[in-house]
Amino acid sequence: MKLNKRRVTVGLISTAVVVSMTSVSTWALAADDAKTTSAAANTPVQLIVGYKAGVAKTASARILSAAGLRTTDSVTSQSALAEINASRVTVSSGRSASVIAALRSDPNVSYVEKDTAVKEFDTIPNDPSFKYQNELYAARTPKAWDTTRGSSSVIVAVIDTGVNGVGDLYGATVPGHDFVNNDATPYDDRGHGTSVAALIAARGNNGKGMAGVCWSCRIMPVKVLDKNGSGTASGVAQGIVWAVQHGARVINLSLGGPGAKVLQDAVQYANINNAVVVAAAGNEGNTALQYPAAYPDVVTVAATRRCPDWQTDADCTYGNQTLTPYSSRNASGATWVDVAAVGDVMTMDRYGNYNSGTSGTSFSAPIVSGVAALVKTRNPSYTGWSVASSIYKGASTRKVAGVTYGLVDASASFDIPTDTVAPTATGITPNNATVKGTIAVRPVGLKDDRSGIQRSLLYVNGVFKTYSRNAPWGIMFNTKGYSGKTNIELRIFDKANNQKVVKGVVTVRN
Repeated sequence: MKLNKRRVTVGLISTAVVVSMTSVSTWALAADDAKTTSAAANTPVQLIVGYKAGVAKTASARILSAAGLRTTDSVTSQSALAEINASRVTVSSGRSASVIAALRSDPNVSYVEKDTAVKEFDTIPNDPSFKYQNELYAARTPKAWDTTRGSSSVIVAVIDTGVNGVGDLYGATVPGHDFVNNDATPYDDRGHGTSVAALIAARGNNGKGMAGVCWSCRIMPVKVLDKNGSGTASGVAQGIVWAVQHGARVINLSLGGPGAKVLQDAVQYANINNAVVVAAAGNEGNTALQYPAAYPDVVTVAATRRCPDWQTDADCTYGNQTLTPYSSRNASGATWVDVAAVGDVMTMDRYGNYNSGTSGTSFSAPIVSGVAALVKTRNPSYTGWSVASSIYKGASTRKVAGVTYGLVDASASFDIPTDTVAPTATGITPNNATVKGTIAVRPVGLKDDRSGIQRSLLYVNGVFKTYSRNAPWGIMFNTKGYSGKTNIELRIFDKANNQKVVKGVVTVRN
């Protein structure tokens, strides 16, 4: 997909300070000024009064009354604080010192302190280009970074034009492969793959450049597109399989074309091996299906509009939740496009320069791949289906017309429970039967209540033989070389990796 670039001059910004709680000394109190008539003297101040152990809860009202105070909290609030021997009152700032002194002089009072302000954490990295990355605010990554910034054990494969480990990607890559030139040096001679990778894993909070969504994750560069941005379905399929075999569990596909069985099988291979596949919906600006985006079990990403740099997500909800004119989308009743992310982004080119105005669903997809990597970091045991389900749930509260779920929300995608219930089956066939030649071994009464069946594996006399990835999950077994009683077993897995085992015995007579 096309890169449209507009260079910007990036100036340094000061390091943002994340404040979790402002400490206020209980005892360092300003003196009263009884003559103060300024507005500041009338500013409300909340005081927390703590009582010594053994002081009856009913005594607190008398203590406050003696100081000329009373609480205006609700009954519920009063009751909650009373459980920890405390109450809350509000006074003017002009009276606060004298009130505190009076309360401290009461022998039943353990402490008096000003109530302190708390806020949710939002990790703001010190990268100078981050102020231009409105797309990450839209995905609520600063809030997610309070929980995790990723892990070096989580590898995201960028199946693309290659990736150059420059700028914020220096030290962020693992060995990859070039299926265009058939070597182990996936150099990016176009720039597309590097821009995609930077959105996923540019090193954050290092005082330079930009921040990726999962700035501690690692990128596996797999080159399947040439310097013109062209490739083949079989090349992409090879790249997917190779990446999964070498440890990638998040696969980013910012590419597309007509459907191909070899590509669909490669996507399914990734799913079976517990990887999540994220693909760009396409830049057709209509509802025509694009591939691999439209294949089952692919997290498909559309592109929404970008808010101006000076606006936060809260200021620009409509813009962030409206698809761009170029983005592919669902027709009425269709569900192949799952979520959305901002498609007009700040990112890094293959030379290490930072650019705004880079546009396309090619660049909304890696934002979601980065979120997938954060979810995988948070839940290492999650399968691709579990990660995808978490992303869908997190996006579902911010609806976007034209996609199934909504605008991706990194922070809301954490700690979404996965499917933990195994499939059920009543048995296996054949069982307690005499057989010969090639037989079909099938589960009987197979059901799953949530994620769906993903694969079945055949074991004969405890030895793995082969597997099936298609319904009805039966497997052909050639009994040649076997004789007499033979144990057969199907191990059936759902998409969340829950397992059901069904066993039987056959008598082989060839």
